[in-house]
Parts: sequence; structure tokens; C-alpha cells
Amino acid sequence: MKGLVKTAKGPGNMAIQDVDEPLPGPGQVRVRVKWTGICGTDVHIASGEYFYYFPPVVLGHEFAGEVDDIGEGVEGFSVGDRVAVEPTKSTCGKCLHCEEGNYNRCEERDIAGVVSHGAFTNYVVTRATSLHKLSDSVSFKAAALSEPLAVCVHGLTEQCSISEGDTVLVVGPGTIGLCCAQVAMAHGARVIIAGTSRDRDRLALAERLGVYRTVNVEDDDLKKSVAELTSGVGVNMAVEAVGGAAPSRACLEAVRKGGQILQVGLPGEPVAVDLTLLAWKEIRLAGTFGQKRSAWKSAIGLLEAGKVDMEAMVSDVLSLSDWEAGFRIMERGEGLKVLLEPYPIH
Repeated sequence: MKGLVKTAKGPGNMAIQDVDEPLPGPGQVRVRVKWTGICGTDVHIASGEYFYYFPPVVLGHEFAGEVDDIGEGVEGFSVGDRVAVEPTKSTCGKCLHCEEGNYNRCEERDIAGVVSHGAFTNYVVTRATSLHKLSDSVSFKAAALSEPLAVCVHGLTEQCSISEGDTVLVVGPGTIGLCCAQVAMAHGARVIIAGTSRDRDRLALAERLGVYRTVNVEDDDLKKSVAELTSGVGVNMAVEAVGGAAPSRACLEAVRKGGQILQVGLPGEPVAVDLTLLAWKEIRLAGTFGQKRSAWKSAIGLLEAGKVDMEAMVSDVLSLSDWEAGFRIMERGEGLKVLLEPYPIH
């Protein structure tokens, strides 16, 4: 089978290569990939900016497909089952985090497309507990984006708390920002989402998805806009989904006293935080990274209930052979979410 391989560290070093078809071992399942999404992490690995990966490795960690083969000891799955798949392929199972159910924090976690072969190919073998069955109401294209959806569910509902009637500010209308906005709305919150002129199409999509208000920070003062929309009180929660100093300051200024800030964007470098303002306003600052089974179950539930629209976020659908075009779209910020379809199996 063919796979998109990061062949070595550093910028570039990406190629379509022949890859051996994997076979499931005890407790494992093989999934035939239907659709897989290009994540910002994949782009950063390709450019050499992201350091945590182990080449040669097939990239891709956002995917959905059908169960194709089942290893010894696996129960509850049958060949042909439609599934969304967590990128966690295995963990140590022994550390404090694993014992507490927070295996997304495990230092020995095997992540598809980062530590071992991922989904930019035909088949992925992973542990059975990382599979989530899909009802026929959920398309494979939507399910392929359940990974970023689960990230946002984990952040908003497990690292933070959200209630019906809350006002939530999301800074950054990228994939994660729009997912956070949809999760917040699904829980009864009204959402303000902020971006720049470069984000006009994404802000327009946010409006179609039903957010309360969009703000172009190059046209309007975000702090003033939030004050007007909240009668001067501020938002219950601010989500920083960009990764940068200015968005972080905006969240600190916009959140109400006693409110919450969720840091989901990854700046890639240290960012100064006004701890005096954090203390004075009694703000709870939470970080989030990855996701765990409980968040996945909730994310799949939102998909099946039609409370989120993940297909609306798909801007481009390409063959794996056109991966370079897909990566260029992501690098330039021209689309939103690019899906790749594996090579046909002969």
C-alpha cells in the first residue's frame, strides 16, 4: 500500500512510499481508512517546526473508516463496523495519569502519525479501545474530524465547565476555534468569535453555524465589543485558540471576574501573562491538550444528535496523491479543513 511518509527530520523530507500492510495483534483492530484530515500538526511536522515525531513515519491522526481485521481477544467489533478512531494507539497503562483515566498525559503514549504510522495510507492498526462505533447518520467525512471535536469537548467540558446561558468568547476562527464554538453552542452558550480580515470567510462560516456575534479585530475594538455585548460584565469563558501574546491579552481583558480562560492554542514560545489581572479578577486559567475516551464519547454523541456540523468545516477534498496541494492550502490559510482520500486498494 502507499503512504505519505515523513522520511527524516527537518524541513521537507516528505514522500509517497510503499508501506507494508499492518496486521492486528492481540487486543488490536485494523481499520481501513476512508477519509483523513490534514491537521496543523502535520503541516508543522512537514515544515520541520514540530520536533516531537519519529521518522520514518506515515503522518495523519484525524481519520475514520471501517473495521477490516480483528486481532485475538477483541470483543464487541465486527468486520465492516463504521468507526471513528482516536490517535492514541497505546499507553503504558501504569503511570498515575493512565490509572486516573487521563491517558492523554501519558509520557509513553503512542500517537498515530507522530510516534508510529498514521492514517495517510490505507490501513491503521490500533488498540480496540481507541475505536468508537458510528451510527449511519454520521458520515465518514464528518467522523474524520471527530478528533479536533473531541479536543474541544475535553477542553470546554472537562478542563473547564460550561453551562446553558453562558457567554463564551472564542479568539481564533480556525478548525479548533470553530469546533469550540460549536461545542459551546451545543451546551446552550451564546458565542462571540473573533478573527482578523484574513479570517473573513471563516467568520462568515461561524455566522452560518449560528454564533451570536463575530468580531473582526481589525475593524472593531474587541474589548469594547465584548463590553457592549455583555453589559460591561465580560464573558463567562474565553477560549484562546490562536497561540500568541495578543490573543492571550484579549482573553484576560474580556473575561468576567470569576470567569475561565481555556488555553488551547499552542504559541510555540513563551508568552507573558498578566498574573496581577489574573489574580485580581479571580480568573481560572486552564490548559488542554489532546483528549480521552470520555470526551470522544461525548463528541460522537454530539455528531449523532446533529448538534454540530463538522462537514461544514471541510473546504477541500483531495486524493492522497494531491497531498502537496492540500498542505499548501493549509500553510496559506486559504481553506479551513482539507480531507485526503487514500489510494484505491487493488
